[in-house]
Amino acid sequence: MKKKLISVLAVCAAAFSVTSCGSTGISEDTSVAENDTAAVTSAPEEAEATAETTEEELVEPDYPVFTPDVNAITFNDSDDLFTAHCMAQKNFENDESNCKLSVAEYKGERQLKIEILDYDNEKYMYKTPKIVFDMDELVGAENLSKVKSFTCDITQVAVGEFKGDDGEMMLVPGNLMGTFGSNVGEESEWYQPAGSANEYATAEWNFEWEHINVEGKWLLKGFADGNTESTLVFMRWSIPNQADVYIDNITFYDEDGNSIPIAYKPGEASEDAEEAETEAAETEEETAAEEQ
Repeated sequence: MKKKLISVLAVCAAAFSVTSCGSTGISEDTSVAENDTAAVTSAPEEAEATAETTEEELVEPDYPVFTPDVNAITFNDSDDLFTAHCMAQKNFENDESNCKLSVAEYKGERQLKIEILDYDNEKYMYKTPKIVFDMDELVGAENLSKVKSFTCDITQVAVGEFKGDDGEMMLVPGNLMGTFGSNVGEESEWYQPAGSANEYATAEWNFEWEHINVEGKWLLKGFADGNTESTLVFMRWSIPNQADVYIDNITFYDEDGNSIPIAYKPGEASEDAEEAETEAAETEEETAAEEQ
C-alpha cells in the first residue's frame, strides 16, 4: 500500500543586502537603495516562478516476522481460544463492549481475533474490550507462583473509516492504547503488571494496521498457587473508529526469564463446557422428576 505526500519546495535565488545609515554618519547611496528595493519586490516573483512540486512515496512497512518461544500460545494448531472470554462484569451495560472472539489469520499469522461490537452513541466511541485469560488453567494452578512476567504481540487493524480534523475519511487504525490487569494472590486482588503492558500506546495514521509488542511484570504482587480465580485481562481503551484487535504469542516467564510451559490443552474448555451442560441437564431432569 502506497500513499503520496505532496511537499512544495520554494526555491528563491534572489539575495539582497541592506545598507543602513544614521549612527555611522555614512550618507545613503541612492542607487544601492533602489537596487535593494528592486531585489525585495522581485524575490516573491522569482520564488513563485521557481517553485517545484515533488512527490514522496510512503511505503507500508513489512509486518513483523514472529519468532515465538517454544512455550508461547500461538493459536496455530487449532481454533481454541485458550480460555479467552469477555469479562461481562455488568452484562455490557457499563463501559465494556461485547466482543466476538475467534481464531483468524492476519498477514499469514493465525491469531486471537477480537471484534469490538458495541458503540456508545453518547460518547461516539467504540467501547472497551475486556478479554480475560484464566491463568490457573493456562499454566496450572500449582505453577501460578512461578509466573513473574509475560510478553505478547498486539495488532490493530482498521475496519471502519476514521474522520480526520480536516474532514478527510481515512481507513487507518488510529490510536491503540490500553492496559493489562490481573487478579492475583489468595484473595484475587486486582493488580496491573508493570512494564510496557501497563498503559501501552501507539498510533498509525497512514496504513491499515499497527503492531506493538508488550511486556508485563508482576513486581509488587503476584499469583498464589491453587487460586482458581487468577486471571490476566487485556483492555483497549475506547476509540471513535471501528478496528479489530489481534493477540498472539502470549508467553509467561519465571523470575530467571525462563519461559513457563502451557499446561492447558486445546479443546479442554469446550469439553468442560459440554460436561457442565450435561450435568445441568441431568440436574434439571432429576429436579423435575422429584417434583412429580
